[in-house]
Amino acid sequence: MRIGIFLLAGAALLSAQQPPHEAGDMKAAAGLYMKDSAAIAAGEENFKLVCSGCHGITAEGGRGPNLITGRNARRASDEELFDIIKNGIAGSDMPPSPLDDPKVWQITAYVRNLSAPAYRQPLKGDPAAGKAIYYGKGGCANCHMIRGEGGYLGPDLTNIGMDRNLSQLREGLLEPNKRFTEGFRPVIATLADGTQIKGVAKNNSNYSLQLLDGKGRLHLLDKRELKEANFQEKSWMPANYKDKLSETEVEDLLAFLAQQTIRAPKDSASEE
Repeated sequence: MRIGIFLLAGAALLSAQQPPHEAGDMKAAAGLYMKDSAAIAAGEENFKLVCSGCHGITAEGGRGPNLITGRNARRASDEELFDIIKNGIAGSDMPPSPLDDPKVWQITAYVRNLSAPAYRQPLKGDPAAGKAIYYGKGGCANCHMIRGEGGYLGPDLTNIGMDRNLSQLREGLLEPNKRFTEGFRPVIATLADGTQIKGVAKNNSNYSLQLLDGKGRLHLLDKRELKEANFQEKSWMPANYKDKLSETEVEDLLAFLAQQTIRAPKDSASEE
């Protein structure tokens, strides 16, 4: 059976069976490991050794469920997640862990860190330096908006720190062509007179194309009047940030993006 079907049920059962005096110990252990960057790094190595065979080397799923985006893993408490990793789930493909408790806690911290929004994850970079890169060298504001200011060809980043985890932010920055956000597929539409309009497809059907250009103008195009609609395989976003930015600058930019959230605007580095 698939592991994901049993995850919440297993979590509830294990939580109910846990003696009250152990609950405090579990809470203390969770507090010790969950935000410890060294524990998270060690957990990644242990995960690769004993968990990646089912969940994939990046925890994005295989025989076992995706632990980054899967709702069940995200809904389980730290203590429930520890119990599931340690004891497995009876009647499923999830076996008990062969590791001792400290290493299980490290894996728990790593898995929790993967699924947590970037705003809640430990960061290496300097958000203030990242802000300077975002509006300067990186040129990010040319295509992306934060709080109503910026460009139109990329997704709005006002709440990106809560909408994405850190690995997703990193992938979006360094591998922009790996996947497109819905509503931002790049397209070049050629009109009957040869005029070209470049932008992103907001809606596409057999009969019409709604295209948003770089100036924020929405073009409602009848496909019968188009010479061609050429959907691009590469994003309008530059794919050279690995070369354009140093490792430190990448971490700084990620730290700035991770702080963009509408839930706690006073903590956002975007505020003046």
